[in-house]
Amino acid sequence: MSFHLVVLVLAGLFIGVFFLFSHLRSSGVPVLTCPLHDILHVYCPVCGGSRAVFAILRFDFPTAFRLNPPVLLSFPVLLFYYVKALIAFIRGGPFSYRIPRGWTIALLSLFVVFFFIRNVLLIGFGFDPAGDFIRA
Repeated sequence: MSFHLVVLVLAGLFIGVFFLFSHLRSSGVPVLTCPLHDILHVYCPVCGGSRAVFAILRFDFPTAFRLNPPVLLSFPVLLFYYVKALIAFIRGGPFSYRIPRGWTIALLSLFVVFFFIRNVLLIGFGFDPAGDFIRA
C-alpha cells in the first residue's frame, strides 16, 4: 500500500472521528476525548490541535495561532517535506518521508515547551486564549 493512500485513509478516519465526537458531544453524550483536559482540567501538548488544523484549512491563521501555536508553526515544515517527497515520488526518483532528526526534535521540543507555558499561564494567571476552561 502506498504512503499516499495511507495518509488519505488516516485523514479520512481523523475527520470522521472528529465529526462523530462533535456530534456525540453536541447530543449530550459524555465522550472522554483527552484525560488531561477532561479530568485534570489542564491542556495536553496538542489540545486545540484539530481545531487549529481546521482553522488553517479555512486560512484563519490568527485563530489557529490562538488555539495551538506549535500546530501552525509546524504545518509549513511538515507540508514542505510531504510535498518534497511527493514530487520525488512523481518523478520516480528516490524519496524519503522522514523529516530530518533536527527538525523532529525541534518540533517536539516546541510542543513540550508550549505545554508547560500554556498550563502555567492557565493555572497561575488564569490566561486561557482557547477558552476551554475560562470563558471570557
